Amino acid sequence: MRRFFLVVGSVLSLCSGCHAHLTPAPPRAAEDRGFTGEPLPEPAGMAPVPPTPFRLEPGDVLNLRTISAAPLEVPGLRVDDAGFLHAPLTGAVAVMGTSLEEAEALLQERLRRYDRFAIASLTVASPAGHRASVQGAVVKPGSYLLEGPTRVADLLALAGGVQPAGGEVESVEAGDLEAARLLRAGESLPISIPRALTGDPRHNVLLTPWDVLFVPALRGAAVRVLGEVRHPRLVSWRPGLRLSEVLAQAQGLLPGADAADVRIVRGPLSSPRLYRADLEALVQGRAPDVELARGDIVFVTRHWFASVTDVIQRLVPLLVISPLPR
Repeated sequence: MRRFFLVVGSVLSLCSGCHAHLTPAPPRAAEDRGFTGEPLPEPAGMAPVPPTPFRLEPGDVLNLRTISAAPLEVPGLRVDDAGFLHAPLTGAVAVMGTSLEEAEALLQERLRRYDRFAIASLTVASPAGHRASVQGAVVKPGSYLLEGPTRVADLLALAGGVQPAGGEVESVEAGDLEAARLLRAGESLPISIPRALTGDPRHNVLLTPWDVLFVPALRGAAVRVLGEVRHPRLVSWRPGLRLSEVLAQAQGLLPGADAADVRIVRGPLSSPRLYRADLEALVQGRAPDVELARGDIVFVTRHWFASVTDVIQRLVPLLVISPLPR
């Protein structure tokens, strides 16, 4: 409720009277003097590296076959949590981090204590120890097998993409891809997940076992579209997002909406800035397509909403029912 009164008091104090007194929205968010959006680090990416040879990890399942006077076939051998493989006649053999060829040589050395001509052959039944996980606001969080070379975009696809938002506002992407991070050995890699999805090789890097892709929930990165639109909704923000795009995602304006007086509320609720945009002029090529900032509220009024007071009286209840992302 405190948020309710903050919005009412601060926005009503901006101005009163007709919409002609409102400042037109700056064409670019960077041109909005006095407003500083939340800074986002720009990851530099990583130099592409070729795929590395398969290395055994705890959980991998192998099939062992020996060629000798007394052939031996042992399916389903699992590398235990300590990284050891237990096979007949060999005892515990440390294989974690070795290639298949190296593991074969280690087993063969043990077997030749009993059969000097034995040749060991290993095949992978399941690379169950080669997994990466996806956590946060995705459709299917969890752990996924890395069956062959797998990149960041592949892993996000396996997880079904970002999680749709629920609640009062119709859903779009609820995951904040701009803030998503790939963690390796507890450290965040300097890559951009949105750039990875475009196939940029410096960002769409190959995964290694136990990598973690974390997608935080969409909060300040959302733009909210409310008022006289067909489908009020949250829209995932990205640099360069335009007014026409978010209105298109809301499936356009309702009959009776005032296309010449679209309101944009920008900044913290304690001291917001209020602008107007002329969608009719934009369509006719007489006005630029406004670039939106993180956390903007786009509110489409009716023709009879003349004053800021009228707008706020309609806008605030919507914000209370569907509060802005924190």
